[in-house]
Amino acid sequence: MRKLGQHFLVDNSILDRIVEYGEISESDVVLEVGAGTGELTWRLAERAKKVIAVEIDEKLALEASHKLAKYSNVELIIEDILKLNLSEFNKVVSNPPYNISTKLLHWLIMRRPKKIVLTLQKEFAQKLISKPCTKNYVYTSFLANLFYTSEILEEIPRNAFKPMPKVNSVILSMKRREDSISCREEELKFIKILFTQKMKKLKTVLRSVSRKIGIDLKEIEGYISDEVLSKRVYCLTPEELHNIVNILLKY
Repeated sequence: MRKLGQHFLVDNSILDRIVEYGEISESDVVLEVGAGTGELTWRLAERAKKVIAVEIDEKLALEASHKLAKYSNVELIIEDILKLNLSEFNKVVSNPPYNISTKLLHWLIMRRPKKIVLTLQKEFAQKLISKPCTKNYVYTSFLANLFYTSEILEEIPRNAFKPMPKVNSVILSMKRREDSISCREEELKFIKILFTQKMKKLKTVLRSVSRKIGIDLKEIEGYISDEVLSKRVYCLTPEELHNIVNILLKY
């Protein structure tokens, strides 16, 4: 499974802690991405109302199905998670393939589950908890900051996995913010464009973008303070970016 970026957790104590971090109750519908042979799945099934376990590999899914046969509250789906349009879950607890981390986080965040607990490559998790104006702050960091409060709970030793990964791993928790801003898909696409030039000052980036979309920059500058215009894109807070894009889209 190395080709799919999947490294299976084999340390029972860590698997148990991941379930604890998920704070699973009998009313929760939990999504698991990369179910593998079902070692985490059955633990989730012991506590949740329902577990939606997604595994792309048919051989692994078959092995998991035997292990999970006694659990009537498990739905095992053999498919690429990124091709599914699932929304009927309120929590995510998973050890997903590392090679889909960025796309998976975008997919999950747009569905706004109440809580997300994942094992991730440490370097990627550090981006998710990064704040504006720090070197690791990227578009995915913006998304995570906009909708969630994130923290690294613990680091996982490499020998807790089979096959052993070459990178360091952590358990990340993301709790949905109750005060998060509502952001339309159109707005997020625009913000993603701004992040392609994240090290440049906002005024410089807006000058470039406004020409491409036919907006007179002078018309919108009056609605944005000089202080904000002089900031580099990656130093803008999620709230500032949201306000800027709303102004742009009005024109």
